Amino acid sequence: MSFRATTLRRHHLVVILAGLISVPAFAQVANSPVIFANTDGVTTSFVQAQNMGGSSGGSARGDNQWMKVEFHYAVTPAVGDYLDAVTFKVWIEGRDLLDPQGQPGKGIAVAITGSVSYVNVPKGKDLYGVVYIHPSTLGRYNAGGGSSDFDRKFNIHVEADVDGKPVDNIDKRKEQDLVWFQPLKPVPGLVFLQNQCPFISSDPDRYPALKLPAAQN
Repeated sequence: MSFRATTLRRHHLVVILAGLISVPAFAQVANSPVIFANTDGVTTSFVQAQNMGGSSGGSARGDNQWMKVEFHYAVTPAVGDYLDAVTFKVWIEGRDLLDPQGQPGKGIAVAITGSVSYVNVPKGKDLYGVVYIHPSTLGRYNAGGGSSDFDRKFNIHVEADVDGKPVDNIDKRKEQDLVWFQPLKPVPGLVFLQNQCPFISSDPDRYPALKLPAAQN
């Protein structure tokens, strides 16, 4: 089991239990067009943002180490050599020591949530996707041990959706509780796509094309 807080108010537990009933864990669907790698389906690393000549000298705390979350998967389209689109949803475990719902010094367990969508994904056995977490987010939501808590203590869950339906999922570390991520308090809006952070030009040939927002007339 990974390291996580368990103290939540009673009415939040009711909501959580309802969510567990309505959103059960699922296995890989038959003939899934997306299949995660068995051994390195989710990997994390800390990467340094390059100074592009700005005057700030990095973040307010002088730490510009972002967390890179990469997932490894295979694609087998039912027809042709391309999958129209696939969305990867992520739940990154953390702990909020400042949340008033938690006990002082202990906080509550949270999940930093987000997603990335790719289009025209080619058939292949070694495909990758990526998202990034800002240094200040790592600083806010660790358990008191710094950014390394996200490697040593916390887990990550990734789900692949095709046509709005989940087709496969994987955890960075195996858990006995298959829905360990569901009770965590969601914290959305903190997951960066490659085109939203300093790594927009990193490994341009490694990932499929990002799905862009719909054009507005």
